[in-house]
Amino acid sequence: MTKLIPFCALALLVNISAHANNEQTVYQYPQVQPAGEALQSLHKTSVEYWQTVSGKELKTGIPVFVSQSQHFIRIAPRAHFDSGEIIKPQSLASKAFIAKDADTQKELSIHVVAEQQHMREAGFDDGSVGIKLANIKAQGQTLLRTKQALNDNDEYLVHVIEKGSRQALKANTQFTLGQYQQRLDISLDLGDAPLKNEQVKLRLHSPVSEKVDVAFDNGEAVFAQPLTHLGAAQGYYELEATVTTQMNGQTIKRSVQMPFVYSAQTIVMDTATVTALADNHYQAIVPVEVEMHGRYAIRATLRGQSNNGDPISIATVEVAKNISSADQFVLPFTSTQAVYGPYQLVDVELIDQTRMLKFTPQ
Repeated sequence: MTKLIPFCALALLVNISAHANNEQTVYQYPQVQPAGEALQSLHKTSVEYWQTVSGKELKTGIPVFVSQSQHFIRIAPRAHFDSGEIIKPQSLASKAFIAKDADTQKELSIHVVAEQQHMREAGFDDGSVGIKLANIKAQGQTLLRTKQALNDNDEYLVHVIEKGSRQALKANTQFTLGQYQQRLDISLDLGDAPLKNEQVKLRLHSPVSEKVDVAFDNGEAVFAQPLTHLGAAQGYYELEATVTTQMNGQTIKRSVQMPFVYSAQTIVMDTATVTALADNHYQAIVPVEVEMHGRYAIRATLRGQSNNGDPISIATVEVAKNISSADQFVLPFTSTQAVYGPYQLVDVELIDQTRMLKFTPQ
């Protein structure tokens, strides 16, 4: 079994050497490195939600789901491309917003949390506004609209945060989706009752802009077709979940985005052989085979034993090279002390640098 490890920045590789007419890069770490930990799942909690609405919807009125007095509503223009140009909707005016009770149509007070100048000072130089509802009812629905003359087709992002809320969405997702698999484990918990499929809406964000429909099915995200982008060279996939449920007579809405990687076993290794050379130098040869051409690396620690038979980790070495099919890595190790056999490689990691994937052979 091979476990996937999230890709992280590799240490600078130095000491160029040649092997089998293919230049490889070798680096021995100053200290022995600990074993990498395989990330199996990802956990997040959320007390916020977001949604995209049109200018027409903002003028007509959109429901906002707020359950406590401590909250923040940010509404921001969303730029889009049109004929190769970036089209940015007009900036919003906080004083143009009106909140009403959906049942009685009675107008509700709004506090402007941040004017445009304050939003810019906070780093939101995008025409957004920040507001807060003055009074929150235990039940009922609030509609928020603007009197501004917005373009119907322009898009705006509505982001509602309820800091410190007890109604937090807890999400737990599988981090790695194997090649050709179309089901990803996703656990969502909001309140005491199990969530029904119709209470969960899923959306896939792809690093390569592919469009794939996804639905929630009893604890799994089901993709309409296999994904295409292996690894994280252009970023992770992100699964966005939006949950809407009723709790104590109130509508609670929460959103969360969970990154994951689409993976394939692009490199495998065979049994390594280790040879003791002169002057506390050692060499390990690791046969490997790859599924597709690319830049690959191996990181491993050489372990031997003292003259008393106690295990000693000698050094950690990383080697990288271009590989197209079957090949081998040559790992040179240098020790500051005499170490005796038998020798073995431990804490081995195989790295697909082209697709930014890491594997731990078992």
